[in-house]
Amino acid sequence: MRATARFVWHYLEMVIAMFAGMFALGALWDLVLPELTRFDVRTLIMAADMTVGMAAWMKVRRHGWAPIGEMSLAMMLPFVILLVPYWFGVLSPMVVMSAGHAGMFVLMLAAMLIRRQEYTRHQPRWVKPAGFALAVLLLPGAVSAVSTVGKFKAQYAARADTVTASPVRRAHDPAKPTVALVTSGNGTNVTDLLGPYEVLASTGKINAYVVSPGSRVIPLTGGLDLVPDYTFAEFDSLMAAQHDRAEAVVVPALNKPEPAELGAITSWIRRQHAAGAIAMSVCNGARTLAATGLLDGRPATSHWYRLPGLRSDFTAVKWTDGVRYVDDGDVITAAGVLSGVDGALRLVERFFDTETARTAAGAVQWRHYSPGAAAAIPVYSWELPDIAMILNASWQPGPTTIGVQLTAGVGELELAAPFTSYTEQTVIGRTVSIGSGPILSAHGLTFVPRAANADGVDRLVVPGAAAARAHAVPGGVYLHTAPGFAFDPVISDITRTYDVRTATEAIKTLQYPEGDVRLAGSAWPWGATLVPLGLALLGLGVTVAGVKLVRRRKGSAPAREPVSV
Repeated sequence: MRATARFVWHYLEMVIAMFAGMFALGALWDLVLPELTRFDVRTLIMAADMTVGMAAWMKVRRHGWAPIGEMSLAMMLPFVILLVPYWFGVLSPMVVMSAGHAGMFVLMLAAMLIRRQEYTRHQPRWVKPAGFALAVLLLPGAVSAVSTVGKFKAQYAARADTVTASPVRRAHDPAKPTVALVTSGNGTNVTDLLGPYEVLASTGKINAYVVSPGSRVIPLTGGLDLVPDYTFAEFDSLMAAQHDRAEAVVVPALNKPEPAELGAITSWIRRQHAAGAIAMSVCNGARTLAATGLLDGRPATSHWYRLPGLRSDFTAVKWTDGVRYVDDGDVITAAGVLSGVDGALRLVERFFDTETARTAAGAVQWRHYSPGAAAAIPVYSWELPDIAMILNASWQPGPTTIGVQLTAGVGELELAAPFTSYTEQTVIGRTVSIGSGPILSAHGLTFVPRAANADGVDRLVVPGAAAARAHAVPGGVYLHTAPGFAFDPVISDITRTYDVRTATEAIKTLQYPEGDVRLAGSAWPWGATLVPLGLALLGLGVTVAGVKLVRRRKGSAPAREPVSV
């Protein structure tokens, strides 16, 4: 019995150490490695991270190199084997991940059974307290892992069903400048895309189109699905038929395009630029633009969080921070997220004049237009209070599934605000688009909801000033009930529903000017802070009870009588 308990306990210890390695090293690689787009490379790195965590714990437990090597092979081998049919297109990424983890756990158990004495021997005295601590932390750690992975995966998860919605084509006017805004099949940042789009389209003087390498529905941040206006090929055909060309191409942050798609995007951008288009990036769209080579030797900017990685990966670019955008003639790069509004206003200035740009800024109620020059912005970095994002991602007890009602005529920035603010910028939870069918936004984009009703959501929010006036959605929280920039009421809602620190994180990561929104509410995410402590106490209670139960059984076991000969 004792040997079996040691064996099972040892297995659980290694599983905990394995996941600890995955999360700790995964966070480190996100900081120091370039953005990885290949599924196979990401999978092998993940498996290696888990192996390192497990191997380190085995070494601490004084196992020899032979069993450590066997266990490492047991963890890596399933993924290596499954990637071979993946490379030939036989297996999907989901199958590789699911079967790989299942095979890993089975082979780990097999490796332990081969050397069962190795894993049932008496451990050093300090191992019990260490194992006890691991057991106490297992519950909050497991909840954190499930919650964090779920929230991040949901940000750009493709819809489960297949939709055949078509865009509503707008009449093309060759007398107007034409701007193409690029998207990726794996996802596109909702605000990076829709912010510039609304600024440009609201002028009434620009042909603004959303274009994509393929014709499938595009998942934007938070699960908002957009039907692109044109594929690259269709856009090129339109320009040829109209004897026209793109005056500018806008590149928002794209969510890890597959290598083939990335190649198609960068080559298409280069062709448009060679034909005379201004190339403009927003936020981490600078990574895609840098991959074209068009930024080499030029000054450029991006989101403060992305700049360290960009400086490491694209050393030929003169990266700078502290400004809304950098205009280098035929290339413009905007800083993070809402800086795309100013980048688009700069395009309007270039096409027309500052008065037209001022009118466009007023149309979207952006109070920070800086005529003719890029405004200075704070130079941010990660600080200790930013741990609030980790707490929210891991243990937020407030509403974490937020329904967003899609209504016809909603402004593009009004629509972007909840989908990005509750998810990517604060990691509070996940958003679900709700509606009875495809809708047209204020300036003609087609969006497709994922759910027909609000069943199963924790709360329902309704973006859009027009929707607030109509008040046709029972039980919904109307966000845009007063004049102002589209993000103001969403940030205010975060302070009321959650806390001020979380709203401050949204402002910081959106690169929204500080002081624009009055923040009133709880100062800190105390609920998300207390939940892991409560889970740890629960884990402590369960562990203590388990230890007492084992000791009681040992004490009540009948003593063996001596055998007489």
